[in-house]
Amino acid sequence: MENNNQRNEQLLLDMAEELEKKNKTIWTSMWVIMIVSMTALLAAIFIARFFIPEGVWQLIAVLGACVVFLILCFYALKIEVSVGAYKCQNCGCEIVPTYKEAMMAMHRGFTRHLKCPRCNKRTWCRKVLKK
Repeated sequence: MENNNQRNEQLLLDMAEELEKKNKTIWTSMWVIMIVSMTALLAAIFIARFFIPEGVWQLIAVLGACVVFLILCFYALKIEVSVGAYKCQNCGCEIVPTYKEAMMAMHRGFTRHLKCPRCNKRTWCRKVLKK
């Protein structure tokens, strides 16, 4: 019986560690998507400005680059919401915002200005990967 309990505890610890590794991998891929999309947007604007003659085609190229960039931004936000939670500064409650709440919340770096369901106060909540 003790052997089974120890084995089950070890399996739970291994699963938690594996989940943390997956979350970090997903978090890293979100940042890679953002960096690549920002670089591609700047490159497309540069190319449109200097290599495409002024006119409709230049406008279409810039607008197309902006649309692709926005799609990738929304996808990266969806990834960010799916990984981890935000920790309230007041009460320490872990908040998992909906996609809409995360999109509408102000943010800076790894924090978002969210309303805590426990203390009902809006604070700058820091992103934590463990849930």
